[in-house]
Amino acid sequence: MSGALRDALGEDRVASVLASDGPDTVWEYRTRVTTAGGRHRFVSTGVATVAQLLVADRVVHESHSAFAPWDVIVELPSGPCEIALRVLPTASVSVPRKPRARWLSPLVSDRSLRWRRTPLIGSIDWPGALPVLGPWGGLRAVPLPSSADDAAPHPSLELVPRALRTRVGEDGSGVVTVQLGGVAGTTPDLGADTDGSAGAASVAANTGGSADVGVPTEPGAGAEDARDTVHITVEPPCEVDAQPVTAERVVTASDLTPHGVLSVDVTVPDPALWWPYGMGEQPLYGVRVRTGQGEYTYTVGFRSVRAEPRDRDHRGLALRINDVPVFARGAVWAGADPFEVAADPQRTRDVLERLHAGGSTMIRVPGTACYETEDFHRACDELGLMVWQDVALGPQDPPDDPEWCAGLRHEVRYLASRLASHPSTVVISGGTEVIQAPALAGRPAEQWRTDVVLRDVPRAVGEADADVVVVPSSPCSDADLDAAQHAYETGEASGEQASSSVPTIAPTDAVDGVSHYFGVGAYGRPLEDAVTRGVRFAAEALAFAVPPEPAAVREQFGTDGPLDDADSAEAWRAGVAHDPGAEWTFEDTTAVYVHRLFLDRDSDPDAGLATPAQPASDGAGTGHAEHLEYERAALAHVFQRTFAQWRSGHSPCRGALVLSALSTAAGPGWGVLDVSGRPTAAWYGMRRACAPVAVSFLPAGGDGLPVHVWNDGPTPLTTTLRLTVVTVRGGCQQPLDIPVTVPARGDTVVRADLADGTFRDLDHAYGFGEREYDAVSALLVDPSGRVLARDVHLTGGPRRNDAPDPGLDARWVRTEQGEWAVAVTASGLARFVALDLPGGAEAEDGYGHVLPGETVHVPVSGTLTDEGRAATRVRALGVPSVPVNAESG
Repeated sequence: MSGALRDALGEDRVASVLASDGPDTVWEYRTRVTTAGGRHRFVSTGVATVAQLLVADRVVHESHSAFAPWDVIVELPSGPCEIALRVLPTASVSVPRKPRARWLSPLVSDRSLRWRRTPLIGSIDWPGALPVLGPWGGLRAVPLPSSADDAAPHPSLELVPRALRTRVGEDGSGVVTVQLGGVAGTTPDLGADTDGSAGAASVAANTGGSADVGVPTEPGAGAEDARDTVHITVEPPCEVDAQPVTAERVVTASDLTPHGVLSVDVTVPDPALWWPYGMGEQPLYGVRVRTGQGEYTYTVGFRSVRAEPRDRDHRGLALRINDVPVFARGAVWAGADPFEVAADPQRTRDVLERLHAGGSTMIRVPGTACYETEDFHRACDELGLMVWQDVALGPQDPPDDPEWCAGLRHEVRYLASRLASHPSTVVISGGTEVIQAPALAGRPAEQWRTDVVLRDVPRAVGEADADVVVVPSSPCSDADLDAAQHAYETGEASGEQASSSVPTIAPTDAVDGVSHYFGVGAYGRPLEDAVTRGVRFAAEALAFAVPPEPAAVREQFGTDGPLDDADSAEAWRAGVAHDPGAEWTFEDTTAVYVHRLFLDRDSDPDAGLATPAQPASDGAGTGHAEHLEYERAALAHVFQRTFAQWRSGHSPCRGALVLSALSTAAGPGWGVLDVSGRPTAAWYGMRRACAPVAVSFLPAGGDGLPVHVWNDGPTPLTTTLRLTVVTVRGGCQQPLDIPVTVPARGDTVVRADLADGTFRDLDHAYGFGEREYDAVSALLVDPSGRVLARDVHLTGGPRRNDAPDPGLDARWVRTEQGEWAVAVTASGLARFVALDLPGGAEAEDGYGHVLPGETVHVPVSGTLTDEGRAATRVRALGVPSVPVNAESG
């Protein structure tokens, strides 16, 4: 709905219109069509939340859940006909007032929402968060062929595909399973509950299901003689040398299960496997299913996924794809468009491609959000982005009500079945902070665990036979992971009961199960805390208020320093990332790290270079624009260093997802991309540590200055590590070339301080005498001389007192591929160098350091005009920006 309002009224009016939405407001979508009449199938992934479908002013379907799929057969009259989708107030459907919730969430003030199956995103006081109303899953009508065919020897079963799933067998073969069912009736019953449940209409009234009004579902006469022929073809991708595999089967009524469905398996010998980005290719197979109702096409992939076994020495979640360990890194998804769940497919892909270019390999859709569209999941398949999908449950006490739980299981079965054909979907979780919330609310340990996420959700995923790893909720403990896996495999609750003794593990522990880690970030811990805490898998991490790039700030607020102007300060503060009820914002968090890295010598090892006799200044920069430059530099440093620490082979970490992918409002949100999808300083820092082939310094104090080189690729990487040392006198020593071979999907460590056969205190860790070195650079160069990766370490940390002007210079150049780039040079050491580009253009690198006499090429993508090139400037921390000169020659 918010997207439709934006399109009609403009962005600025959406929030005020929705704020005036009273308790009796009804929204309607109306259209008038002319058809030949007959049966039509209305299909939607979901409509939020209390909704009715009307044909010629008659209600033919209604739903009380945003997540209940629509699959409705309606007889349309011939000629003109008006079709309406009516969205009623959520509160128009009553929910039980008792039993009361055992705990309350500070994020969600409306207590009734624990009963309602509706996205929480619009009910939490987050910047730019808008309620989800209307057909987020689309709504389309497809004419169906006539069910009567006098020439046919038998009546038709009217089979259509209901779900597809794939798996890799123990012998290495691939199996495509197509589940079929009749078109008559409503939403497919993808495996009914064995303990029985109420009928669809009664469940809809109380638990948020969906039901038809006046649509017959009984089989017609002669149904016992009905039959259908099913043709299935699995076609390999063009890059795979293999022949299509086909199957044909005549299906009779006796072949169907009591629930009216049938599964057909097609075996694909030795399929090409799908891999996460950087680890291999993403081959996708086409599947064509033809029945008497028509032909249906799908895209699938083959891969296996499992969690590594856990024991006393190996705790927490660790994933293996195709039996290879993965280090998952990425972001929590906040949508591609703050106004629209069903964002324009190209915008969705653009945002995902930008995350992909930043080194992300996993995207998590949280339980506080809405489910995503097929466009999102198809793009993740193609880009090699693993998906962690939360069930839409947030930090509230889920009802222990049989009908509500039955409705949730049906929802989860459908969700898991829908995602089972997508190789990118590797984790399905029971929600966000469902287990953590009662712990933080001070409730007894026996209330932390609930059967809804430990039994019902995993059981429903297992019934859908989706090849995924199940997680009960994010975060959770190892014991919770084990209980969910047991329910997934057996359909039964674990025999273990919550102990009445004092617990030894909390769901907030970083080393156990799955964590939400904000030690570095919200809780202001030093960067080393990310390692000393033993983080295993952080499904949320690194929450900061991330300012957009200067051009975006000017575009959104009309000035480089919004807090310096009263007219823009209020708008800036409205977009600052914050949690409801907190007395501080995440802009305060960012300021903590600015102070540590650039102002306070003693607060962090990374700031240890400052001259002891020189006091720290009162602030970084004299105005808001200057302070924002220090924030950007601090965040680039923090994100790179933290991810490099986690990716290190010495770290126990096997996954970390930042909060979040995209800011939901103009200003300093959580996103590594700003509200328009452009990179921020956090993205640039993350990219340097997370690219499939990457190099990064990780100072080890008295144990030297190791250089870590990573290679996610499927073959060993033979290359040269080129080390260059900068002295405090401003010169560069002769580069040192070190041949290195990085194993496939592995890493290599080289001690920079020992690389020339002697010991050099390159990080001034021992502090004896005057400091000799200012920086060290590492270039990874392939045999052709192409630079694969680059990093520069500032000796002693990023702070410099009274740093001299580095003498920046820059010019536009064309790459060998004909693309634009900026060649940046400096006569001295330039810290945190970045471009200031006009809107429409984006730098592919930023906030790195340039050595004296070095030339660094920064690629530029997007729309770039002559005027844009003339307006571009290059910046370095602590000095005025300079223009980029025109292309020479």
